[in-house]
Amino acid sequence: MFSIHRMGCGCRHDPSFVYDRPRGYDGYLMLFVKTKAEFIINGISRHVEPNTFIIYNKHTPQHYSALDGDYVNDWVQFDCPPSWAAGTGVKYDMPVFIGESVDVSQYFKLLADCYFRTNNMQTAGYLIKALLTEVFAEQHGSELAGIAHYRELIDLRSRIYSAPEEDWSVSRMAAQLNVSEPYLHMLYKKAFGVTCNRDVICSRIEQAKHELSFTDMTIEEVSFACGYSNTVHFSRQFKQITGQTPSEWRKSSFD
Repeated sequence: MFSIHRMGCGCRHDPSFVYDRPRGYDGYLMLFVKTKAEFIINGISRHVEPNTFIIYNKHTPQHYSALDGDYVNDWVQFDCPPSWAAGTGVKYDMPVFIGESVDVSQYFKLLADCYFRTNNMQTAGYLIKALLTEVFAEQHGSELAGIAHYRELIDLRSRIYSAPEEDWSVSRMAAQLNVSEPYLHMLYKKAFGVTCNRDVICSRIEQAKHELSFTDMTIEEVSFACGYSNTVHFSRQFKQITGQTPSEWRKSSFD
């Protein structure tokens, strides 16, 4: 399960700032550096410009410092299963100059809302996947960057996972992108490797997992909160995806 351990936005340090963690970190560290900085990676010093992005892999030594003035960044430490980044094209331990091509700060603001206000980790996980996909598609010219309406698709997927209880009919989703329904099916599957209908179901099940693990809502209340009008249908889909009934999932999360 995805989890944020700590994070901060717009954190400022004076020109003497140095961060040195020779053994790295048990999870992942993602930084968006808003000032000039120096990184030492594999013994090599690299000076980077403002608006540079980097994600450190688990246990990679971390050394970075201020350069020519104060140091300011957004940052997040998180953990998740090894397969979480599949399909994003992520390159670890490599500073990437973003400039204005991707609104990274907006992603961090949304992550902060998930972490500090709503404790909505499944949405946070999808936001980070969307961010990584956009950053590395933009920088490395991947096949994903050439998909029509790609940025709109990322935004649509983020909204689906932020509000899975809404009526995400294919007609509604297609209208939001101003495309036909068959064309939406093709674009969505090409971009994310899953059909839009299936992804809506997955978003609801992810939300249900969260509600079952962290609230006292009844199974019926959870099903309604996740967009289901029929508890039997909800329970059937939940077991198809997780291999457990909602009650079994709730029990196992507390074992």
